[in-house]
This record gives sequence, C-alpha cells and structure tokens, in this order.
Amino acid sequence: MTKIKFGYKDIDELDKPEEVNNVFTSVSNKYDVMNDIMSFGLHRLWKKQFIRLCNIKSQKKVLDIACGTGDIALELIKKNPSIELTCLDPNTEMIEICKEKFINKGITNVDYQIKGIEEYKPEGKKFDLITVTFGFRNFTNHKIALQNIIKLLETGGLFLIMDFKKPRNQLYSKLFKFYTLNIIPNIGKLIAKDESSYRYLAESIQTYYSPDEIRDMLIKAGFSKIEIVNLPEDVASIHIGRKV
Repeated sequence: MTKIKFGYKDIDELDKPEEVNNVFTSVSNKYDVMNDIMSFGLHRLWKKQFIRLCNIKSQKKVLDIACGTGDIALELIKKNPSIELTCLDPNTEMIEICKEKFINKGITNVDYQIKGIEEYKPEGKKFDLITVTFGFRNFTNHKIALQNIIKLLETGGLFLIMDFKKPRNQLYSKLFKFYTLNIIPNIGKLIAKDESSYRYLAESIQTYYSPDEIRDMLIKAGFSKIEIVNLPEDVASIHIGRKV
C-alpha cells in the first residue's frame, strides 16, 4: 500500500480522502472566521490578486476545485455573472455552506458536485478556467489530479493554484513554522474547539511542496507557460498554467 503524508503522519493513500474529509467536516462551521483570524485578514488581499489573475471577464465555463465555503467562486461569478460555474468539493458540509451563500445572493445557476478532483469526470464537459485555492495540498494523488485537470481544460484554458509556501528568508521561515505549528492549533482550540484539525492543517503547510516542485509537476502534467507569483508576506504563492 502506498504511503503518503497526512500532516507529519504517513498514512495509506486510500485513507487520505476520508481523513481530509473528516477534518473539513469538523472545521466547516468556523472555517471563514478562522481564515480571517489565522491570516490576520491577509487572505482577502491574496484572493483579490488571485481573482485579478483569472482574467474572468473573458471566461465562459469555470470549475472551482475544493471550493470550500465558496468565497472564490462567489467572487468569480460576481465579476462575470454570465459564466457557467461548477463548484467541486468532496465535503458535503462545505458544499452546503457554499450553496447557502449563493442562494442568499440570489444566484441559482451553479452546478455543485460533491467529489474529489481525482474522481470528477464529467461527460463531454470542459472548462476555460480551473481554480483551486488552499486545497491543492489536500489532494490525495497530485499526479492523477493534474492529469484530470488538464483533460478538463479547453485548449488555451487557464489553471490557477493558490496555496501556502515556506518563506524564502530562513529566519522568517522559522518564525512562520513556529506560528503554524504552535499558534494555529491553539487558535483552533480556542475559537473552533478543534485543536487536532488545525494541527493537521498547520502540518500540511510545513510538509507541502515548494513552488518550484509544483511548477515541475505542472510541466510534467503538460501545462505550458508556467508563472509563479509570490504574494506579499511571502507565505503564499499563485501558480498559473496554460493548456496549449
């Protein structure tokens, strides 16, 4: 059985989807609040930059992978109400929160799919833009996921990833490591009453691929003209890949 990382633990690959799903079921009701607290609100600025890079005005069919509570998907459809939007997430609780946000805004023309990207194979459907924000590190098999993503993209389509990274400055990286491994789980314990889920999320940041490793994975999967955007504070980055 293939072993993969779940935070600092090595677990069977087949067990990771359920383990990750349990984490997000546990954190779903406090997810948006915790994002604001943990990032000091900076995630909102990062997401604005991400949206700008999506070139959403020229897109028609959009897939948001690991959509979570739908904050990115909602911004995309607000910027371009004519898009055909699919929100994909394996977690039922997250999808329900996402759906509620859209309904509260009067948006009903959204396709919700409760699946992981490795299993999502819609018949005869392709997308101009595929996005994933702070979810790429939770994939079970990145190679299979990327192979599927490039198949789902139209020629000329864009794929964007935003996720955490280790800062390049060594001292800053040590401080960030201390913050993620010691402060975040305690915030989770205090605010969300869930230390263990936030310990996993913190550990998953520390065991995550480097931006260069992600670029190489995108190239191997067949993406072209890869761009890496290091965001302010140097704790998150955006990757842009194209299908040519």
